[in-house]
Amino acid sequence: MKNEVYLLTYSSKEEFNQTGTIKIPMESLITYCVHKYCQSEEVKLKFVHTANNVDKALLNLNCECIEFIDYCEIPWQVSSCVYPTVFYNSTIITGLCAVSRHICRYRSSPQSPQEAEEGLLGFRKGCLQAPNEVSIWTKFCEIDLLNSVKDLLLGERNVKVPKSLVKFENHLKKPVRIHNVYKIARELKKETITSINKDTLINIVSKDSNSLNDQRMPKNRKWKSNVKKELEVDCCVKIEDLNVTHKFAEGPFFTLADLVLFAPYNIVMKSFGENVIESLLPLTFKWFSNTKSMKELGNVNYLFQTIDVKPLSIENMELPHTEDVSLYKSDPKRLNPKKRLFTKPEDIENALNVLEEGMELGLSNFSIDKSFDWNVIPDGANPAAGHLPDERVIRKSKQLENLCLAVLSMAKEGDHIVDFCCGSGHLGILIAYLLPKCTVILLENKEQSLSRGKERVQQMGLQNVYFFQCNLDFFIGKFDIGIALHACGIASDLVLDKCLEANAKFVICPCCYGSLHATDRLVYPRSSVFKNLSIDQYLCIGHTADQTHQEHPLSVRGARCMAIIDSDRARLAQKFGYKVTLSRLKPLSCTPKNNLLIGVPS
Repeated sequence: MKNEVYLLTYSSKEEFNQTGTIKIPMESLITYCVHKYCQSEEVKLKFVHTANNVDKALLNLNCECIEFIDYCEIPWQVSSCVYPTVFYNSTIITGLCAVSRHICRYRSSPQSPQEAEEGLLGFRKGCLQAPNEVSIWTKFCEIDLLNSVKDLLLGERNVKVPKSLVKFENHLKKPVRIHNVYKIARELKKETITSINKDTLINIVSKDSNSLNDQRMPKNRKWKSNVKKELEVDCCVKIEDLNVTHKFAEGPFFTLADLVLFAPYNIVMKSFGENVIESLLPLTFKWFSNTKSMKELGNVNYLFQTIDVKPLSIENMELPHTEDVSLYKSDPKRLNPKKRLFTKPEDIENALNVLEEGMELGLSNFSIDKSFDWNVIPDGANPAAGHLPDERVIRKSKQLENLCLAVLSMAKEGDHIVDFCCGSGHLGILIAYLLPKCTVILLENKEQSLSRGKERVQQMGLQNVYFFQCNLDFFIGKFDIGIALHACGIASDLVLDKCLEANAKFVICPCCYGSLHATDRLVYPRSSVFKNLSIDQYLCIGHTADQTHQEHPLSVRGARCMAIIDSDRARLAQKFGYKVTLSRLKPLSCTPKNNLLIGVPS
């Protein structure tokens, strides 16, 4: 069974044999450090050499006994993703945090007393589990901080303090906000009380030991204990008053997050100097010192002694202004009622009045004459085999049938079909069964969902299905058809962009129009045709598009707003030379979100 991690290097095997060092990017360095700490003997590291030096922020690492893999021997699944990448059994896992979590599961090193009882992955094994698309914390560890450190490595002489460093400093001074924070507060209180009682007892014994020897010992009396009452922590107590502080990044215990952050912060310390960081970012310096002093990190600390980083002179000693919030998504200070978007009738009308004739794409009566008999579809690909109510089975079957028939009409033998945001793979598995000579990739960032799909594929004995546990960003492989059923909010736009980039056909049924929002990669409106709409007007239409439930008095207007957003997406694809059809699922009652975008490149 394969259990391999592929890391990127810009040094060849011959260069390594001559110098004993390799040039690697930050992602490879962090993954190597995690593997070094965990001593994961079951997980094999393989370095992939590339001469295409896109990433110029490189570090020279002195290491021994590393294994290179020839380019021609790299599995196609691995080369379809951004490094670092795990090839485990039949599953590809990519993304720095997801790969690091995988390595932790196979650690053979002893657990540090600084770790929680559950180990590096913490409470319910949830440390860095959420993908960076939805988690502020994962995005900080996996993207934001690394980008800042890369800028430091590329900096010439005068640089400014990166905002990400200030964000982490603010995070450390805020209350700990994790799922089991009240349990941790009780345990810490118990340790404190036990320590105080023990010290008190020792003092009494040492002070009166001589006199007690000459006196008659009193009988033991039963006293009512107040220990339980002392240990109580009322759940009504505010988190700010629990006295649980950030000794480490996620609270009082050392977790995988600290291990991932430790490598880039070593570079920060070498770039600015520890004295500068101690004066500018005292809590960060304290966290770094706590982490560095752990004896279990001895072999990792040794690695950084051999890494040379050019010291930088700081142009501006003042810290940049950032929002004074933690990196927890649940921080109440992130909630700003003034920024909430309400779909007021007058705002909706004003937004719709901006639209001009010819901007909206007309709905097509697209239909396919073919059909298939659900009675012959095996249980693994049939919604009726699950534990759904009959009405839900009918609706789900119709949704799958609409998209599946669209794919069958455009697919040809040998095509690679990617089911983006596949969940547990209902659509992709059905297509794989009906198109045995096509390769189907199930791509999902949630581990539990993908595991359920894998079980069904194994039960059916399908040989043309591959599993990719990763974000959309980390998949860079070639494919012929991209599909997505109810990819939420901006995910539908990210899928569309992937298809346009690969010049692939697409079949997309969008969802959650009300959760659309501008990001560093997505700008709304998507096409130049709708450029007259402001971002606020566009999002207002998106919110209105979610008012499409059956028997809702505003469902007609909601359906039009849905069509407006999807028309914008279609106009973008047309600019790339696509022929796009906007139609609706049949029957309309199978789902309130029943628009279907089908695109074929010219």
